[in-house]
Amino acid sequence: MSDLLYNEESIPSIVKYAQRLENKTIDEVNFEQSSYKGVASPTKEYICEGKKTKGGFGQYLETEYFGKEADNKSQPDFPAAKLELKSSPLKTLSNFEVKVKERLVLNHFTFNDLDKEVFDTSHFRLKNENLLLVFYHYNKDRDYGKMKVQLADLWQCLKEDEAQIRADWQTIYNKVHDGKAHEISEGDTLYLGACTKGATKDTNWQVQPHSDIKAQGRAFCFKLGYINHIYQILIQRKEHRQILETRILSGHETFIEKVNSIFAPYIGKSAEEICKMRNENYNPADRSRYANISRRIMGFNKNLTNLYEFNAADIQFKTIRVEPNGKCKESMSFKNVNYCEIVEEEWEDSYFYNAITSKFIIVLFKRDEGQEEYYLDKVIDWQVPVEDYHFFEGVWTDTKNKVAAGDYEHFMKISDNPASHIRPKGKNNDDLMYTPQGTMEKKKCFWINQSYIQEKILNSIYKK
Repeated sequence: MSDLLYNEESIPSIVKYAQRLENKTIDEVNFEQSSYKGVASPTKEYICEGKKTKGGFGQYLETEYFGKEADNKSQPDFPAAKLELKSSPLKTLSNFEVKVKERLVLNHFTFNDLDKEVFDTSHFRLKNENLLLVFYHYNKDRDYGKMKVQLADLWQCLKEDEAQIRADWQTIYNKVHDGKAHEISEGDTLYLGACTKGATKDTNWQVQPHSDIKAQGRAFCFKLGYINHIYQILIQRKEHRQILETRILSGHETFIEKVNSIFAPYIGKSAEEICKMRNENYNPADRSRYANISRRIMGFNKNLTNLYEFNAADIQFKTIRVEPNGKCKESMSFKNVNYCEIVEEEWEDSYFYNAITSKFIIVLFKRDEGQEEYYLDKVIDWQVPVEDYHFFEGVWTDTKNKVAAGDYEHFMKISDNPASHIRPKGKNNDDLMYTPQGTMEKKKCFWINQSYIQEKILNSIYKK
């Protein structure tokens, strides 16, 4: 269409047209520029009011602003420019921080088709190498044309993160090629996932090429940690702010190989010896000294926010102390539950789901018989088995329902669930948080049970 207000063969032109939406709504911009479906409109009476249609904000953006027919074609939305259009909803947390609401679903695939591909000519690469991302403030009570756009910009995932995106795609491909599509888990990968998102996920079962076992249909997605990281990066670039993150990957090493190489000089050393090697003070009275030493070796700052790969993949970095008999004494804690936010979450877009489906880097300090100090024994990567997700979902659902009902005294205990429970992280009764009911209640967090850590992680490492 020659009358379009942008050049559909030019990425810069399309991106610039999208950026007219920033800090405005689709209906506002259409009205201001007297446009409808991407072309100049003779009168403002032709402006469409954005209703809540089945296709959602993304379809409204595509049809009513860009003037493109919504479809599921294998080509990018702007084929001449090789540019795909994607929208991502934002939410504002109780501390006024803005974050992405959910993972970004990219393109669906069949296992039979994926099995025949290689990455360089894959449908994923064709469709998603150049993404025009439009981030908007989601409001369930507003029509799509009335939701404000925060940011529109270009993201080229292979230019930014090719090594990890390629590795993630290959991991998913390998499971399909090995006849294990039914074992795919979002914990398998760091940035690029294969999700079952959608209302039909429980009925969408597909055949796979190298197994008689049917597997749930999947779509490639940017995991929640990665798409949120993309949003933060693009905002920082837009505001010309310095990006204070360090990439730990620089060569051909995998992420896990790099982590192991960082810790290698300290394996077998006690906490005191490690501090001497690093010219750091050693405080035996510090109850968190093993976790703190691990973080410093890894290169974290105080807030654990400065390492690119950990932020982009939302990797869980944990330290476990192991006794001479191979047992651990403690459960594993996560962030405090935000009572006002959990009641608005869905399980697969929740903080806890994102945490337990992420990759874990676990530093193991072990104590020998007759010794008081622990030494750095191993660094492992681990993920929660997909068949155990339902245990964690059960605790999360119970917590959400009780918070919604105003019951803060009867959360699941460690004896109620084989994998997880909820309780305070500290002993300060004055450490309170606002609730949806407007009251203040003691902060509590999700935990992975000590017995679960023992069974799923330690027993296989420290066999008798």
